[in-house]
Amino acid sequence: MLQARHIAINLCIILLFVVLLFYKETTKSRKEIEDTATKSYLQHCATSFNRSKAGTTNNGNINDVSCDGATAAHNYKTIKRIRPYPNILIILADDVGTGDLPMYWNHSSGIVNMPHLQELSDRGVTFLDAHATPVCAPSRYMLLSGNYPHRGRKVFGTWGINTEYNQFRKHQQSIAQVLKDKANYNTAMFGKWHIGGKVPLHDQGGLNMKNIITHKDHDWSQALIEGPQDIGFTHSFITPNGIQKAPYSFFHDGFLTTNVSNAVFWQKGAYSQPFGNSFIQRRGEGDANWDSTAYNMILVNKTEAFLDHHMATSPDAPFFAYVALGAVHGPHSPPDKYLDGTPVSGVYPSPHMNMLLEMDKAVGSLVNLVESKGLSNDTLIIFASDNGGVKPSHGSEEYGHNSHGPLRGHKGTVYEGGHRIPFIVRWDGNIPSNETRSNIISISDIYATLCDIAKIEKPLRSAQDSISFAKYLYANNHTYGLRKWYGVWRGKDQSIRKGNLKIILHHDMSIDKQQVEEVYDLEKDISETNNLRESMDLNNFNEILEKLREIGPCPKRDRTNNFNLLGTGESVNCSYFKDVPDRCDFHNEGEIFCPSFCGRFPSFCKKM
Repeated sequence: MLQARHIAINLCIILLFVVLLFYKETTKSRKEIEDTATKSYLQHCATSFNRSKAGTTNNGNINDVSCDGATAAHNYKTIKRIRPYPNILIILADDVGTGDLPMYWNHSSGIVNMPHLQELSDRGVTFLDAHATPVCAPSRYMLLSGNYPHRGRKVFGTWGINTEYNQFRKHQQSIAQVLKDKANYNTAMFGKWHIGGKVPLHDQGGLNMKNIITHKDHDWSQALIEGPQDIGFTHSFITPNGIQKAPYSFFHDGFLTTNVSNAVFWQKGAYSQPFGNSFIQRRGEGDANWDSTAYNMILVNKTEAFLDHHMATSPDAPFFAYVALGAVHGPHSPPDKYLDGTPVSGVYPSPHMNMLLEMDKAVGSLVNLVESKGLSNDTLIIFASDNGGVKPSHGSEEYGHNSHGPLRGHKGTVYEGGHRIPFIVRWDGNIPSNETRSNIISISDIYATLCDIAKIEKPLRSAQDSISFAKYLYANNHTYGLRKWYGVWRGKDQSIRKGNLKIILHHDMSIDKQQVEEVYDLEKDISETNNLRESMDLNNFNEILEKLREIGPCPKRDRTNNFNLLGTGESVNCSYFKDVPDRCDFHNEGEIFCPSFCGRFPSFCKKM
């Protein structure tokens, strides 16, 4: 009996060895097939991408696509990609309100047909209570930093390039940097930068904003200082200010693509270009071939080139692509035709509406890049806007199109129409399709959410205002730990949400510079028309205001009790910062709890 048992055991061991050997050889054969499929594709794409990086046609040529997407899809379909976290594609629109998209407000507001965004919503999760800031640059910093705007260098954001650094403080890491360093993401940005940067100067040189490209003191043989390449983006193709302000030129991985000797000074006005009527909103220097009508199409092509090169050179690594469209910020200059030859300009009665049409087409193209390469189940796609829709006078209200739906206000205001934004997430096979979420989220929450999905920790001194909604993506009932508070600041106006209750402190200059207090129940009054201030309990009102002060740029007073430092857990009080002021730069708690020692905006806060 014992001998038979030994024989059985030996047979099992032999059988297991044979199975393992077969699996090894099968895996080896599969890898050889994958390598063969990849080899010719890599030679094709990498060569053309390197040609693009050499700068032969990178001044904004609409046909500058480094690798053919159809070839990419064909060669890549045989390669199976398995990783513990997804690729990430963020598409950020400009000045697009919830009313601009037909799936919001029961199709009662926007009248521009948007089949691609509708499909994105149908196949993903649409957030009905998502927020940014009322204006552009602060929101872009929020997205990349996970912070309220005033956590950065300036209280209301850093905008153009000049002699100063970008909005990030030295200890803050962008989401691109974190994904790159901690999860090996291949990172890229395309489009509107708009969080600042420093013009490289020759020794003893000074800045000249009028001749920002051609001035002799500017050294454009050097990269833009503190551009995308300095906060974690390995690849970038950007304009500092979108399409609305000089320099009217692209920067490739930080370097100006325009030959300085060929730059021109554009006067305000309209110019006939190959793809339509280009508009210059503010005069300034730029590339001789600048064409505002081609902007979004260029970004689509550059994104395709990046994805093709990524798949050719590092297919096992995930990518993070951030595409910041120019649509629909002014000047509203839609192209005559889109990349596929379909008409854009003239389809709707206003240029603003035609820009919305082109935006939808660009979203469709970007999503198609993912789908055509077989990456739908492996790519998290986020569509959002940087603030609410444009003023009615700047949009298409006269034609029956309302960018804000029932919301009060517009871009630039602290009412809901100023900062409530469209927000859609799609991740095939991983999160539900055709569902909505009604809990409040912020564009700053993208940071913590992506960290959760990529299974990495937030850096201790970054993204202090970011709250993950990763679990909420999977199921509507996963609301524990979601955001309960949200603050908004615009000049001296400010507001705060606590659930559906919203308080606004509005400095009305027409009433002897008095502060007007407004209270709204958004569950019953989404249009913010019925001010409940007179009936609100004073203690509750003051409690919420205290929270607004605590999270805002001007905390009013120091904490008297101890608090714990994030990361170390050390219990301290404000004397900790008073004794060694440099500690304010190393611990976020100093700015929040000890403003008399660590406050960074004393001149501004005196006016509040």
